[in-house]
Amino acid sequence: MILHPKGFRRCVFREASAAILFFGILAQQPALHQTGQAALSQLADRGYNIPSENDPVRVFPALTDGNFSGGHAGGWRPGSIYLRSYPRGNFDSSVYLRHELLHEASHRSCAGRLPLWAEEAAAMYFSGELAHKVATDAPSEQDRELLHAVVRRGANLGHSERETLGRLLMQTGWPESACAVSARLAALLGAPFDASGSSAFLLMSLSSGRILEISGDRKTRYPPGSLLKIPYAAALKQADPVSLGAELVTSNTDKLLGRQDQLDIDRLRLLLSPLKSQGAIDIHSVTAPDVAGFGNSRPNHSSSGEGLASLERTASTPIRAYLGERNADGIFPIEGTLNELALVLRISLLSKPFYFSGLNQNGVSPDSTLAAQSAPDKRLLQQLHALSKTGTVSDTNGNPLLGHLLVVWPAEHPVYLALFRQRGVPGAALLQRAAQQLAQWRQTHPVRYSSAKVRLLTLTPRSSWEAQQDCPALTAFNSRFSLCGQFRIVSSAKSSRSERWVSGILKEQSAGGPVILETDSESYADAVLAAEAQELKGAARAALRAIIVWNGSHGAHRHSDSASLCDTTHCMVFMGNAVPTKPEQQLSVTTDPRLLRYLDRLAGEAKLDWLSFAYGGDERWQRRLDGGELAVRLAEPTVLDVRRERRKDGAVLIHLLYPENEEVLGCEIFRNAFKLPSCPDAIEHLVSENAWIFSGAGAGHGQGMAVERAKALAEAGWSAEDILRDAYGKD
Repeated sequence: MILHPKGFRRCVFREASAAILFFGILAQQPALHQTGQAALSQLADRGYNIPSENDPVRVFPALTDGNFSGGHAGGWRPGSIYLRSYPRGNFDSSVYLRHELLHEASHRSCAGRLPLWAEEAAAMYFSGELAHKVATDAPSEQDRELLHAVVRRGANLGHSERETLGRLLMQTGWPESACAVSARLAALLGAPFDASGSSAFLLMSLSSGRILEISGDRKTRYPPGSLLKIPYAAALKQADPVSLGAELVTSNTDKLLGRQDQLDIDRLRLLLSPLKSQGAIDIHSVTAPDVAGFGNSRPNHSSSGEGLASLERTASTPIRAYLGERNADGIFPIEGTLNELALVLRISLLSKPFYFSGLNQNGVSPDSTLAAQSAPDKRLLQQLHALSKTGTVSDTNGNPLLGHLLVVWPAEHPVYLALFRQRGVPGAALLQRAAQQLAQWRQTHPVRYSSAKVRLLTLTPRSSWEAQQDCPALTAFNSRFSLCGQFRIVSSAKSSRSERWVSGILKEQSAGGPVILETDSESYADAVLAAEAQELKGAARAALRAIIVWNGSHGAHRHSDSASLCDTTHCMVFMGNAVPTKPEQQLSVTTDPRLLRYLDRLAGEAKLDWLSFAYGGDERWQRRLDGGELAVRLAEPTVLDVRRERRKDGAVLIHLLYPENEEVLGCEIFRNAFKLPSCPDAIEHLVSENAWIFSGAGAGHGQGMAVERAKALAEAGWSAEDILRDAYGKD
């Protein structure tokens, strides 16, 4: 059937008359009904999807108390409009009805594509409220910047921002077609968080705070959304981990607010301190005011009455803002860079680890924020034994503006923290992209090579573990960790730096016992390379780095009582750093996992649980020991002979012959006992003088990798794998 245009318009009016349902005193205003019918007809002509008889919009009278009636004349949420019957100012209810009908039509037609400011501009222009204004001078630079700042944060426009936007609209106009945006104003005002780029991520060591990988913008500050529930939970004095975990994976703000009486404000202040833009925390408890007679349910949008001031900004921040929600003025009071947010999450997870065990149910629990994501992506989280939490920043219409995703693994003893951020999507939607990166990190950063424990021979009490004023420390159980990951340690140990900087968690198993540093393998490798082979480069450096990381992750047997390495030469020399490291310094070359897997194979074939290395070199040396001194050190009355044996597998042994028996020692043990530079390659007995002459070349163990030889091989074109095979291969 072909309708004549007039017939078509009559159909639209007939449908429009049933598409708006008026209630209360508004039902007795025929002029308001006609305004609504005409507005829907105009919106349909412009291409908007409008309410219909089968899916109407309902218009209710707003009550006269509360902030709604005091500061606004109209409000909207999907399917419902709230109007004051007799608004103050120069406009009657019909102007506000047209304004709110544009919001309804935009909701039905634009699928959240319009930024808040653009939808508000379209509503202001369509309503006719600008027709009663007199054109004035262009807004000042300060007014435009204030409006731009609100737009950048995706906040609702206040009275002053609406005034500025109205003055701009009077100069530029607004396109009539559905969901269109003024190009001039879009260029001037932009979009929420438009400086963040498309996406960003980082991978951090949970123990040391070292950033292992990073991509995208890490300098601009953005609101974290519900990721702020992590430090909030960590600041609770008492909580049942099971129920708390359920509240975190479902991101249940109301239930978490019910724990306010257990909140330690001072601890929350400390946990949030890495957010450099965050000033002094001034928290007060508040619930949303009663709006339009619907309890604590505030309409998604409200339009200001002519000449009425916007809501006052609160002097202190509602506790809801510290759970990731906006302030009363629509602004997020807490923002941070990607690095700062990762440090906040790290220290929160370390301070109360048992509070967060329930985060492994995200994606498993049917009500959790990741429940709707794809099965393969959720399966990867389970394979990693990961803890996960989402955070989403939305506008007041519920459209996602910015999403965050936190993944920490493995849950039993977390070593990695990954943080993802992306514009225009909810945090849960980030899992699809994050899964690809997580699968890659599973290969390039295997958990089994992730960390090392070092027994620090500092000879100093716990009080000497210093954290700086801008990097405070927390203590939990027998562990101490700082917000930036680093500590300054003053040492009186022989051959140690008097002052060293270490990154990681400091532990003391018993009062006065040894200090154990748990750190990431890459920070450990950096420190050992600086002490053992600072000038080594290229393939030789890559080979030695792999050896250090392999030893670090396999060396718990070196001090079996504390499952740690040591920081002296019979392990690997570790003296930390001479100066504190900065985040940009931490992004250095990391160990090639292929070399670690190759060392697994070589060590397995040679049955080695430690890969020795030393300086090597070819400088000749000679040492003389009197027979009496030799006997005393060996606790034997007489030593008849000392012989050297090199076996086919490369091992060097020292045979000690006594009158009654023979003792066989590994050459490394023998040379350490007598402080020889390396394992001797010749032993001469001066019988007439009752003396022994030991001679050799180079320095070090005399087995494994010689640093000087590795350097020469690299200069000759050998690869790192070739150098490792030369040092530890059986052939």
